[in-house]
Amino acid sequence: MSLIKTKKIVISGGPGSGKTTLVNLLRNMGHECVEEFSRIIIEKAQKKGENNIFKSEPISFSEEIWKERKERYEKSDIALGKAKKPYVFFDRGLHDVVAYLECIGVPYDQNKFDLSNFSYDLALLLPPWKAIYIKDNERKEGFEETEKLYFYIKNTYQKNNIPIIEIPFQNPELRISTLLKYLDNEKNA
Repeated sequence: MSLIKTKKIVISGGPGSGKTTLVNLLRNMGHECVEEFSRIIIEKAQKKGENNIFKSEPISFSEEIWKERKERYEKSDIALGKAKKPYVFFDRGLHDVVAYLECIGVPYDQNKFDLSNFSYDLALLLPPWKAIYIKDNERKEGFEETEKLYFYIKNTYQKNNIPIIEIPFQNPELRISTLLKYLDNEKNA
């Protein structure tokens, strides 16, 4: 039995850019995927009467997100040993937590949100796409704020020397095809 060198790939971008759709398609194709869970935290807060917990309590919200993403990142190593395909995809990464805090200008403890021990082999970024952007009960940002967030997300991955590929505006199946062709070319290079 040969071991496959599995790569950690984060799919990120501003809210409403199609990340979760891509992750779901990849999962349906048999890829190992780590899903996003911030909506669960947001929904719990809304049930308690908090309309936008990220804006009202950005540090405590970010700490909760960080803790869960860190745990999922670390547990992914175990899942990777069992993976049938050479990639594990993350719907958002730890770097997004820092990017969001920097975007809204909230001071944070850099030791608490230390990115130095968490790297991804590749960040697939989905630029803001106005044609598919929809505000909803958990997604409160307007499109202009989404564009600003994207800038901070991209900058955070760049500052941490994580290679970036921007996935163009295409229907989800074409985006997946573009992504898998790129990964296949990299694997064979």
